[in-house]
Amino acid sequence: MANKRKRMEVLRLEVPFSSESPHLTSEAVGLPRVMHRPAASLEMDATVLDCADGRLLRDGVIVAHRIIGGLGEWYLAAPRWSPILPDERIEPLGHSGDLPDEFASYIRPFARHGVLGTIAGLHSERDEWALRDDDGEIAAYVKDEKVTIRRSGITTARYREITVTPTRALTGQQREFLLSAALAVNAIVVDSFPTLQQRLGAPATGLTNYPLPQALRRDFTLEEFATEVFAGHLQSILLADLARRAEDRDDLADLNAALWAFGRDLRGLAPVLEPAWRESLEQRLSGLPFESAADLEPAVLDVLDALVGSVLAPRLGDLSQRPAAEVLFERAEQATYILADRCRALGVTSPDDKWQAALRAAEQLDVAAGVAAPLFPKAMGRLLNQLEDLLDDLRGSAVGSLAGDPELDGLSAEQAYQLGLDAERRRSGVRERRAQFIRRWPDRVVAARKVLAKAEKKRK
Repeated sequence: MANKRKRMEVLRLEVPFSSESPHLTSEAVGLPRVMHRPAASLEMDATVLDCADGRLLRDGVIVAHRIIGGLGEWYLAAPRWSPILPDERIEPLGHSGDLPDEFASYIRPFARHGVLGTIAGLHSERDEWALRDDDGEIAAYVKDEKVTIRRSGITTARYREITVTPTRALTGQQREFLLSAALAVNAIVVDSFPTLQQRLGAPATGLTNYPLPQALRRDFTLEEFATEVFAGHLQSILLADLARRAEDRDDLADLNAALWAFGRDLRGLAPVLEPAWRESLEQRLSGLPFESAADLEPAVLDVLDALVGSVLAPRLGDLSQRPAAEVLFERAEQATYILADRCRALGVTSPDDKWQAALRAAEQLDVAAGVAAPLFPKAMGRLLNQLEDLLDDLRGSAVGSLAGDPELDGLSAEQAYQLGLDAERRRSGVRERRAQFIRRWPDRVVAARKVLAKAEKKRK
């Protein structure tokens, strides 16, 4: 069975560009004839488009304008991102000659603010043959392709690939004959041909801007941790954006959710991030949830651009080489102290800004615990659960206001009385919510500290 599979395998040959074609017929092994297939043969000129740094090719996306038989067409291949984007897609050249709108939409998250231009030109001569057996049946198809690559008007590479694709299992003699014929013209048998990126060389062979995130570990440094957290968000935002574009839909929920999740971790890591970089991203996310694609797209492209840079070099300060678990745990502990201090300063009649400050402290503890949760799932999970009720109560207390009387000018006595009555009811509700919060918060904050203290003992 193994031998049969081997005899059915495609035979790929790297052949010197100027070598003679291998002689693939032999009556002795039952392959007496080879027939040219004009319909499958072609001559093609292709212009590969990309940004100057090769970012599309590095991310596994090929965009090209091709001319075959005098007819122009647009070509897109993105197998890395299948099935969201097409493995291969061809569109006829329109009257304008511009890149089709659908193609332009697909590649925008990869190009972002980059400008497309010609990165290479390819001239290809492809001949296809049908190798026939003694019965006149096709035993294999043979594709012979010669390609010349030009960059900036200079020929930079030439290569030749021959592919033999059996239609049935070849005999051992037939396969050995084909291998011998290949070796006779100095061909090399390969498992797979180099990619277009490898054929073109730098910058197309550089690192991808969208690396797959690795599992988070407690022994990570803060830099390693931030790199993987941002890589995860980069993937989720990109995939949500690609899905929206591929399906041409107006539903922005998934992309808004991906951006919100990133914003939460951005706030959770705020104390250790470079302030100007973080603030610029927070400003781009300030419109969440975005209600229209027109408002969302500029923000998404800016966020993707910033994350692409941060995955390669996170914007961290002097703490970058400290253990992530240690730093994140310390931040969560500090956040509980800040929350306790701000809650202690609260009274029923305290100004609204003090209540808002306590709410911000509770929200900061919430995001600090959230970003640390992958490293301490049990402890941070319990802490997040405990914070839910505290946050709900604090939001209800901080949103209301005891200050200010209603504007009564121009109102009748009855209207003024009703407006004053409604205002007093609201103030009474605020006082009651605040009084309840003041009674409850000490036990909740103490419980949060106990969770962290217990986890700290285990961590050490």
